[in-house]
Amino acid sequence: MANTNGSRPVLTPEERALRAKKLKRKKTIRIAIVITGFILALGIIVSPVFLLMAFRVKNFTVEGVSPYTNEEIISASGLELGKSLIFANLDKASENIEKVLPYTDNVKLSKKLPSTVIIRFDETARAFAIEVSTGMYAITNSNLKVLELSGVVPDDVAVIKGVAPIESNVGETVSFATDDETDLSFELISKIASAITENELKGINYIDISNRSDLFMIYEDRIVLRLGDSMDVESKISLGNRVIREENTIDPSQYGTVDLTIPKKAYFNPSDFEDMEVLVNYMNSYKSEGSQIQETTENEGEEEITEEEKTSQNIE
Repeated sequence: MANTNGSRPVLTPEERALRAKKLKRKKTIRIAIVITGFILALGIIVSPVFLLMAFRVKNFTVEGVSPYTNEEIISASGLELGKSLIFANLDKASENIEKVLPYTDNVKLSKKLPSTVIIRFDETARAFAIEVSTGMYAITNSNLKVLELSGVVPDDVAVIKGVAPIESNVGETVSFATDDETDLSFELISKIASAITENELKGINYIDISNRSDLFMIYEDRIVLRLGDSMDVESKISLGNRVIREENTIDPSQYGTVDLTIPKKAYFNPSDFEDMEVLVNYMNSYKSEGSQIQETTENEGEEEITEEEKTSQNIE
């Protein structure tokens, strides 16, 4: 127990030893804190440099089929050999590829440490042709991304009539409205495109949305699908697809009109080519062989269809 000498306590040898031990421990802790702080600060400074030096792009692996070479795809990404892999902006590289090489789609990039970038992608296909100026068309995929500008309408696309794009830059999505407007045309075409894709309705040649209360499409240059207004257009196309499949099992060369203007109902009316004004106008405008098809159709019609023989189907 400590004795007292005036106002100052007198410590025993054991107490002095315990106090010295505590002071030494505090000093050790302070030194450890300082060293730890120094190491952390040094790590913050050195780590980026280490990562830059240790993980550099040395290899590219390209997985996918497209009309472009691997070298073109790597170059379009904007990534370079020798640059940091850790800090590489893969999202930006993906956007670059899809824009510079428009026939690529669903581009995904990933890192494989220590030095490899993996590029995966799909090939996108032509789907639509939209007139952007007299005699010039934006050829787009099903998502309305512009793949190319062409003065010729390819046979494997559907012409879209009744809209005039404001923006149609290759590699970018086509736009029919300014930034402060609602792009109703894009919304309508997207719904139609989605319904065509979901129903696997192949063979659509022409889509006319000029009159929003009288939309129609043409299938295989011979069957007109009258959709009426844009209300529930997806289900109308689905129903029209069912009618086409059924008619094709009966006569795969039949001309006619599928009336889908009444919700949840479809009526098929067979017709001769020359009696279908919409089809004749389309063939004359977009198909150089239109007159030949009409002539062939007339010559092959050995058994003329009378009004009594024309049928009407009602599918609910």
